[in-house]
Amino acid sequence: MRHSPRVVATIAALFIAITFGANLARSAEGPACNPNRPATPELAIKALLDGSGRWASGQQRHPGEDSARRECLFKNGQTPFAAILSCADSRVPPNLVFDQGLGDLFIARVAGNSTDDLVVQSLEYAVEHLHAEAILVLGHQECGAVKAAVESYPKSAPFFVSVIYRAVAIAKDVIKRRGGDPNDKVAVAKEAIDQHVILEVQNLRGRQPFKKLVESGKLKIVGGRYDLDTGQVKMVIE
Repeated sequence: MRHSPRVVATIAALFIAITFGANLARSAEGPACNPNRPATPELAIKALLDGSGRWASGQQRHPGEDSARRECLFKNGQTPFAAILSCADSRVPPNLVFDQGLGDLFIARVAGNSTDDLVVQSLEYAVEHLHAEAILVLGHQECGAVKAAVESYPKSAPFFVSVIYRAVAIAKDVIKRRGGDPNDKVAVAKEAIDQHVILEVQNLRGRQPFKKLVESGKLKIVGGRYDLDTGQVKMVIE
């Protein structure tokens, strides 16, 4: 029997929904493979910062890197305690920077640690279906995307660059109010890195479903900057 294209599309959509839903349930309801998984947003942020401190001091624990963790995640699904939005820069690997193991972090990485629909929907999946306790937006020292935005501002540029223009404008104003030179590109880039993190955090906090989760105390969204020279993550918005 030949079905109409509409019927075929409906059946396919239903199949995907059932399969996807089953996978979500498997991930959300399965036991946490990390027995020390933080249970609150506050503890999740603390775990990230504690791990950052270990990385910066050379005292990493390298948790959850063994075959037992890998097998557990395969059988039971993932239960990450935090989601990270970070730059794609090869010098900023979140699992290492925060000294976390397999299944601990849900990570979205794009040049310039900016949000678009795909990134936002990925983070929605992390908090709504995997029940991540926190989102941390991570900028970093010497970010190439931010440098490109400072150089190009305010001319036409690729989206991953122009999306940072608002942070550049704010950085210039901040530097001017401090009595500095708003045309000093090095100073502007340094300030724009932090301002872009702040803007992205504020953007996420104001969007659903994040807004209701933050207001109910079920989620924290914060932002930090990773310094390449020291290996430390410094919070810029809490």
